Amino acid sequence: MARTGSPETSLRWRFLTKFDFAPDSGCWVWTGARHPQGYGLIKRKDGVQLRAHRLAYELAHGPIPDGIQVCHRCDNPSCVRPGHLFIGTARDNAADMVAKGRSARLTGERNGAARLNRQCVEDIRADDRPYRDLARRFGVSPSA
Repeated sequence: MARTGSPETSLRWRFLTKFDFAPDSGCWVWTGARHPQGYGLIKRKDGVQLRAHRLAYELAHGPIPDGIQVCHRCDNPSCVRPGHLFIGTARDNAADMVAKGRSARLTGERNGAARLNRQCVEDIRADDRPYRDLARRFGVSPSA
């Protein structure tokens, strides 16, 4: 019995009342509290806060092994549809991200913090002066 005198609402029932269907994507979009990264949040009776997609997976498939992540096939962190979720290691999750082309390709000139362009790198490689002199010429540290 809850403090209000009404019967406790089960975690499963509360979960089932906190998402909407997104017809375009097929996702079940969490409408409750959200983490800043977009993941749904729900509290257990004892105050422990759970990620809604992990709870969705557990309700559908059973316990999640320790150290295993629940990943989204749909790439929508607010989705709690069990069919859009799979379990895997952090490596599996990263491989999924790369396979879908969502990884940052921040090498070379595509990195906003890059100080050298391709031509500068080729000039440096072709030059046989000491690193200290080259660094001064191109405005970088000798270890760059």
